[in-house]
Amino acid sequence: MRQLLLKNNFFLFVIVLVLVCISGCEKNYNTIVDSPGSVPAIKDASFSISIVNTDTINIAGQSVRNINDPLTIRGIAKVSVISFGDEKEIPIVGYSVTNSQFSSPLTEGILHDDGVFPDAKANDSVYSGYVEFQIQRVVVGTFSLNIWSESTAGYKSNTLILPLQIVRLNHPPIISNLVAPDTINLSTTTTFNESLKVLDPDGQNDIKSVLRFTPSGKILQLQAMTDSTYGEQVILNPPPNLGPYLFRFCAVDRSNDTSNILTKTIVIINVMQIE
Repeated sequence: MRQLLLKNNFFLFVIVLVLVCISGCEKNYNTIVDSPGSVPAIKDASFSISIVNTDTINIAGQSVRNINDPLTIRGIAKVSVISFGDEKEIPIVGYSVTNSQFSSPLTEGILHDDGVFPDAKANDSVYSGYVEFQIQRVVVGTFSLNIWSESTAGYKSNTLILPLQIVRLNHPPIISNLVAPDTINLSTTTTFNESLKVLDPDGQNDIKSVLRFTPSGKILQLQAMTDSTYGEQVILNPPPNLGPYLFRFCAVDRSNDTSNILTKTIVIINVMQIE
């Protein structure tokens, strides 16, 4: 009899335990479940510049490019934003520019969809804006333009990263077509002209000076005659000694890089012309 009672009590305990478990697993429809909110997404991001050669950037009023020159890098960023929430919910689209050489972003800001230039059209889900930051000319490397969106509820989208290369690729000027007399006769000539052609692969504005080095060690500057031709008039006063004179010519750009060197030997004579 005692064993029967124990067996019945055990079965009763098992049944109660099963009912408790089932009750605990039932979904309580009165519980409020938090909504994940509206998470925006961004795509088709672009930046108007992908590589900047800072050796093509000149500072107004400054003839030489120094490594510590502060340079402003500026471009236009655009990005399309998809919002899955209420159409009235306007997300914030932010950006930053970073580089491993700097402990904090070089700049941060917000893109706009308001139709104000550089944004093309208001409320078309394309956000645009100027991205501008400063570096010294000595700085080179890969920079990152990071763009993301955040809903009004505080939910952030994915982040798109656009690379920007900052380089220094200066090219020295090239001189050619040197025109100068071979011989100067002091009995008939007191002046003569010389000219040459100067081209700079980085643009003619990159030419700082065109120089002539005299045999005595003087450095004289030639003047621009046209966009690519430089020259001078040499006055033989007082008259030089007779004999050969070696002249050297070169051009210098704003990065203080020098061109190739052209040389010319001019012989000074004094021979009376007999008619």
